[in-house]
Amino acid sequence: MPALPRYDGYQLSVREFLRYSITGTGYAVLFTCLFFQKVSVFFLLAPAGALYPFLIRKNLAKKQREKLLLQWKEAILSIGVSLSAGYSVENAFVQTWKELCQRFGEEQAISREFGYMVRQIDMNVPVEKALDDFAERSGLDEVRSFSDIFRIARRSGADLIRIISETGEVIASRVEVKEEIITMMTAVRLEGKIMNVVPLGILAYINLSSPHFFYPMYHTVIGRLVMAASLAAYLGICRYSGKLMEIEL
Repeated sequence: MPALPRYDGYQLSVREFLRYSITGTGYAVLFTCLFFQKVSVFFLLAPAGALYPFLIRKNLAKKQREKLLLQWKEAILSIGVSLSAGYSVENAFVQTWKELCQRFGEEQAISREFGYMVRQIDMNVPVEKALDDFAERSGLDEVRSFSDIFRIARRSGADLIRIISETGEVIASRVEVKEEIITMMTAVRLEGKIMNVVPLGILAYINLSSPHFFYPMYHTVIGRLVMAASLAAYLGICRYSGKLMEIEL
């Protein structure tokens, strides 16, 4: 039974790699047209554009963990409901897996994770060990907290249903707060992307409405150096603004 991947990185599929490579190449075309208007420069920028998928892997991994965190909230609430309904721990995980598949689809990360845990349980792997494995690979504090409390409660022989239900509610409340933060940051990130596009829009407008206005910038050595410095400054500002909007949840 092959193990599922960790979530501190992002595994790009061939289709995703091609799509992001095309996007990066498109950026190379855009920057060449707006800042240099020289075909030879495109061949210098194109390799960097083709490597664009590797540049955004960290961001894609972060989005993947954020999505998994929100889905985890639904999972622990479902576990609590199943235990309260009288299911055993093992069957509660099976029921939760079925509900997650219906709600999110079988291909979503949380559905695959619970499917993997159910298969481990069928092979007589303790539930707490399967949870520990998921907590280690996910890198989410909320999963680790639930796993630790679940293991302690089961080994101590305490009231597992009450402890897990209450723990699930507390963790779900924490996730809801983070969900609100993610929602607010999504709006802020969208505003930041719009602000990043504005300088390019102004440059494109001037080039279309007054094509001779920037003639010295594209056809003299000093002008090309200035445009190269402007592109470097623009990319640096975009990177810095992205850093400002990064919040570790």
